[in-house]
Amino acid sequence: MPKMLESDADLFAAALSQTSVSVWQTDADGVYCEVDRGIIEKFTNKSVRLSTRTDEIAYYFRDDGTIFRAET
Repeated sequence: MPKMLESDADLFAAALSQTSVSVWQTDADGVYCEVDRGIIEKFTNKSVRLSTRTDEIAYYFRDDGTIFRAET
């Protein structure tokens, strides 16, 4: 079962263990959809930087309703 990553400790543990993390955001209808997946490279109190499946770098803000889930 996926684990929600909400605290700095959650994000740190996922980054340290190189756990695959999915990123969820709402669409135009307000329904949460997975928008990306990758490994956490860095995080701050405002954002999370992922190395994605396509070897790209993506940034997501933590305070705009974005959900991060550890996919175990």
